[in-house]
Amino acid sequence: MLLEMNVKLRRGCFDLATQLSISDSNVGLFGKSGAGKSTLLGLIAGTIQPQSGQIVLDGKILFDSRKGIMMPREQRPVGAVLQLDCVNSVGTVRDNLTGTYNRTLKQRRIFKLDYLIKLLELEPILDHSIEQLSTGERQRVALARSLLKSPRLLLLDETFAAIGNGYRIQLLPILKRLQQELGLPVLYASQSLGEILGLTDRLIVLEQGKVLHKGSLLEVAKHQGMLRYLGIRQVGNNLPVSIRSHDYLSGCSLALSFGLPLTLPLRPHLAIGSQTQVSIRAKDIALSRSYINGISIQNQIRGRICALIPSGESLIVQVDCGSTLLAEITPGACRDMALQEGEDIYCLIKTHSITYLVELDAQPYHRVVSHGGGHYYLDTPG
Repeated sequence: MLLEMNVKLRRGCFDLATQLSISDSNVGLFGKSGAGKSTLLGLIAGTIQPQSGQIVLDGKILFDSRKGIMMPREQRPVGAVLQLDCVNSVGTVRDNLTGTYNRTLKQRRIFKLDYLIKLLELEPILDHSIEQLSTGERQRVALARSLLKSPRLLLLDETFAAIGNGYRIQLLPILKRLQQELGLPVLYASQSLGEILGLTDRLIVLEQGKVLHKGSLLEVAKHQGMLRYLGIRQVGNNLPVSIRSHDYLSGCSLALSFGLPLTLPLRPHLAIGSQTQVSIRAKDIALSRSYINGISIQNQIRGRICALIPSGESLIVQVDCGSTLLAEITPGACRDMALQEGEDIYCLIKTHSITYLVELDAQPYHRVVSHGGGHYYLDTPG
């Protein structure tokens, strides 16, 4: 899938001038309220018409002002769940879903109708008219319609917030599988970095109708001022993990990150084998010359010191443990331990100092900086 667009739209005092290209990957459209996220999705879906420019999806022209082409939204190979345009307000839920399913060619169908009805818990409202539905119910119906359409691109506008966290947990693995197995990418718009990171770390940052930056979280956050814009405040580590098991008696979940075992806070709703990401503040990593027995800290990870980086009143120790970990200590601690680059060291991490990235919005600030293979840091007062 390849989406290319270069469009302009003026609405009152708001000017949107956006040029972007999206290929086969899930992408988060991040921006504060009023940045133009919903407008951009509406332009792709066909609910809003730009004043000039071009939108092309997989070689098909959806809009071209010079050629006078504007493909109706019903004909666009795009599924969209938008805040202000959920579903048609006529007929029952059953009629809407059945009609969409029947209009989709058999060879293109991805989902069975009954499966989506069960997944999104739509059975109790099948005979309700669309006008009777709550906002959350409308969003779930709209999502079912969009998936039944078997689109080439799925657009979601703050959908997780609207349908509730319970459905988000169910849907995230499905959305990831759609991209991985069927090449169906998702463009997810939100002003919540935590919501986006549950799906992807690929970002398009929008501000006042213009694309500021795009790329991985690591690439975007390196630009001047972007750490604060994203809500990242402290030096930290962002690690991908694979859930191995849940130890209910010990109150922890066991995972692997780059082959290293990690003991995490218990999250029984995470499926065994599922992938997620965790964050660890550099200040929450202690260092030891050797493995320590008889201590409550459950994560003791051996690595090698790659660099000692002065950072104001602190010192950042970059440790290669198979992935990169950043530990923040005082220069005095470094001197007392006589740390040198190239030496072996143990990183000590308390279980409850590890935060799941999808839960970042419950924190007073975001704490994401290091991304395994590379690193960067910011000396910002806490």
